[in-house]
Amino acid sequence: MSALDDEYRRIAAAHRAATRHFTARSCIPPSVTRVFSKGTKDALLPVLARIPVDELPGLDGEAAFRTWFERQLEVVASAILRLNPPDIRPGIHPGYKWGHATKVLALYLRDLVLYSRYFADTDAERIAFWLYCPVDSIVMKRLRELGERPGVYQISGIDSPARFWHVQDTLGAAAARAGVPRVWFDDNWGDRERDAG
Repeated sequence: MSALDDEYRRIAAAHRAATRHFTARSCIPPSVTRVFSKGTKDALLPVLARIPVDELPGLDGEAAFRTWFERQLEVVASAILRLNPPDIRPGIHPGYKWGHATKVLALYLRDLVLYSRYFADTDAERIAFWLYCPVDSIVMKRLRELGERPGVYQISGIDSPARFWHVQDTLGAAAARAGVPRVWFDDNWGDRERDAG
């Protein structure tokens, strides 16, 4: 047995944790973190990686997921607020929690569930229908173009649970009628990038 064999055994034992860390790092690009104080992304990486995502397959439906999501949101929002208080980063307030933190958490869960091999396919397919769309100005602009009224124009304006759930419920109802996950509305980011190219 060689040192290389031992290294692969070590990697295998830590692979799930490595997937969580890699996903955390890749899901919050500069376009998301540019509004935060320096060091916020580095502070968020271990917070996201510690979210108990292994609980997701055991949840019994969307209502249980919502409760779980709100518990994890408290942790993510606290980490953001600690480094971005209103007197230092007024631009992300009052929507630091229901706007910015929900976006970070939704991006992390989207990438882990849809774009990694972290979960079994059957679990990923079921969980996908619970996921929330990461909401930002692009998503809100597209909603307005489609005749919907998200009630806000910027992510910092998503300052309450009511505003966040209004957007998610609007997206969820339409997605259910189409038979697809609500989180797919975030494909509008890809449409934007294709149109610009």
